[in-house]
Amino acid sequence: MLIGCGSFLFGLISCQTANSASAEQDKTANAQQDAQASSLPKTRGAVSTLLIPEISSEKGVQKPLFDKSNQILNIWTSLKTINGVINVMQSAQVRGGFFIEGAVNPVQFLGPTENALEKVSAMLLRAFSAVTFQKVLLSVSGYLAFIILIPLCALISLIILWSHKDKTKLHKIFITSVMISVIISLAVPASVQVSSFLGNKVMAKEINTLVTSIEEKGKTAKTMEDDIARTRRTGNSIINYMPRVKTLSEAMIDDAVKYYIIFLFINIIFPVLTLLLLFFLTLYVSRLIIGK
Repeated sequence: MLIGCGSFLFGLISCQTANSASAEQDKTANAQQDAQASSLPKTRGAVSTLLIPEISSEKGVQKPLFDKSNQILNIWTSLKTINGVINVMQSAQVRGGFFIEGAVNPVQFLGPTENALEKVSAMLLRAFSAVTFQKVLLSVSGYLAFIILIPLCALISLIILWSHKDKTKLHKIFITSVMISVIISLAVPASVQVSSFLGNKVMAKEINTLVTSIEEKGKTAKTMEDDIARTRRTGNSIINYMPRVKTLSEAMIDDAVKYYIIFLFINIIFPVLTLLLLFFLTLYVSRLIIGK
């Protein structure tokens, strides 16, 4: 009863405190409202922040996800830069016929590369959506665990304790209930920490190398776009830029695809495997404790 009621009250107080702090920022700054707002808690406690991190938080458990979302946006921006260069090339008015590796115009020559860039950009947007979903899940799962799941688990355990005929196993049921409650509250943060460890420790060198390479190529693309625009204004031909644009685009696509594959393993597959491992491990340990 203490575990269930305590979990429920902790979840409600954390939710109310977060809403009060948010509402307090929207109040006008007059003396009466400031006096009333001073009685409200300004921030949540350290325990509440750790177990139920806010979606917009840039520290704690949410920080790796915040950094990852910014990283994905930077890569996406670099891809859109080189895509803009291709658009400039395709929209240029070319005088006379020319042939580059069998292509008769910029659309035919750079069209497949542009399509590949669009697909990779869409992949990165899905990756950004997945990180945003993780941030929301990390925050919402805390409230669900403390307000619903843990009290429900405590209630079921209480019924089992009340109706169980073998009184020698009551302490085992109690220990199992506490263990399940702790794992429920830490499952999602643990999965995020696993992906953070893999990204910041195990695969940090590979990820940083790819990100740096893509961003440098994005800067090169921006410089090339300015050069092409200046060349067009002077009336000179921009045909010579086409092989360079194609080569740079293909190199960026290659790096972006490698980054996306690493992202899938680190931020999707391993967190899901962590949750499944915790589930089956909890089930196995519970059976060992209770003796069934």
